[in-house]
Amino acid sequence: METKHRILLVEDDINFGSVLKSYLELNDYDVTLKTDGTSGFSVFKKEKFNLCILDVNMPNMDGFTLASDNGRISDRSRRLHNKTF
Repeated sequence: METKHRILLVEDDINFGSVLKSYLELNDYDVTLKTDGTSGFSVFKKEKFNLCILDVNMPNMDGFTLASDNGRISDRSRRLHNKTF
């Protein structure tokens, strides 16, 4: 059995987010939906995703800041995993 690709979807419009989440799940993706940048960032730090889909205008943290912060965490994590001892 093949592992589903994981998507983090961060969208503050609950109706649009729900529709997009359902569509992606129908296409065999494992989708985590968060409704603001802060909760999206929190789950990104704890879990691994193959793709992040981010709204730009959100409360608490906009999509650009979230993408920038996620990139810093991913880069640091990649460096730690690639380090040889």
